[in-house]
Amino acid sequence: MSREAAGAALRSVRESRDWSLADLAEATGVSVMGLSYLERGARKPHKSTVQKVENGLGLPPGTYARLLVAPDARAEIAQVLTEQSPRISRRETPQVIVERGTDAAVFEGYAEAQLEALKTVIDRLPSPSDSGYENVVRSVIAQCLKAEQLAANSWRVAVGAEADSGEALLRHVRALEDIRRTLLDRLADSLGAQLDRACARSGLPEPVIAGLLGISVEQMWDVRNGAAALPPNTVDRIRAFVAHVERDRD
Repeated sequence: MSREAAGAALRSVRESRDWSLADLAEATGVSVMGLSYLERGARKPHKSTVQKVENGLGLPPGTYARLLVAPDARAEIAQVLTEQSPRISRRETPQVIVERGTDAAVFEGYAEAQLEALKTVIDRLPSPSDSGYENVVRSVIAQCLKAEQLAANSWRVAVGAEADSGEALLRHVRALEDIRRTLLDRLADSLGAQLDRACARSGLPEPVIAGLLGISVEQMWDVRNGAAALPPNTVDRIRAFVAHVERDRD
């Protein structure tokens, strides 16, 4: 019956899914320090923090409050997990099952938390003139794509279960798509976009270009499509390849 016991129970859920504090911070938009305070019971958490963590872990609203008053927080969280069908894995898009309307509400809350987290990150993007700007934007695009895939999966299952939140989840999917497109527009003249144009203009086979750049064909496609960061050791090679193609074109 304490914040320490409630926080330890939440930590056990996170660790059971092989998530680090950084993984949960990425999923919820709560800072690593804030999550650490919550798990250690170091201070009373803000209501919005609790809601984001519950959503991020796929737990029903009010779980933290249940843990606070439970005689045995670990037994209580075990009961919550038994009641809940969703399981979220860091390494793959979860197989989501909806059995009750409240489950769809959990997915909707998770999607909302993802949107809030992405908007917060976008508001804090560095200046376009910053040397790390492109890779930061690419990182956010990758996060957006993961959130979009999860929201879409949740929407499909919610519709199959005839849950009331299907329309809300679809709106979240579309909002995430809009964010991703807007971010891709910011990379319209990025080095990745220049590489994409150069690859098309060079006429060389993709494996040859990838070999020149020192990366795999899959990595090259991720860079061209804005879905991956530029490998630090290949930036100069990419620039040289783009410059060479442009010279030959002139």
